[in-house]
Amino acid sequence: MPFKPSKEEDKAQIKAEVDSLLENGWKFDENETQLEKTYYLKLYTKVLDLHTMIGIGSKAHNHHSTMTTDHGSLSVCWQTHDPPGISLKDTLMARFCDEQAKLIGAVQKS
Repeated sequence: MPFKPSKEEDKAQIKAEVDSLLENGWKFDENETQLEKTYYLKLYTKVLDLHTMIGIGSKAHNHHSTMTTDHGSLSVCWQTHDPPGISLKDTLMARFCDEQAKLIGAVQKS
């Protein structure tokens, strides 16, 4: 899938990272400028826990996502604005999201 890596990124490295994320349920938005994934949880409080954990990780790495909270799901989008494109920060944080979702108990969409 074609996408635009951020200018300063190693294209081979970022492609390998993105390919791995795509195999784990991440996808691109329609413009292929951001990575997106929705996590499903059985309890609203677990959704809030995941949102909070991602927020804490975002602050620690100084890279912030767009998150949409619903009663049983959390959608997360990562993109780099300057320089624009997909960066290793995006892939790092996407993996962080997956790790946190696993710890909190994300489930398959029912």
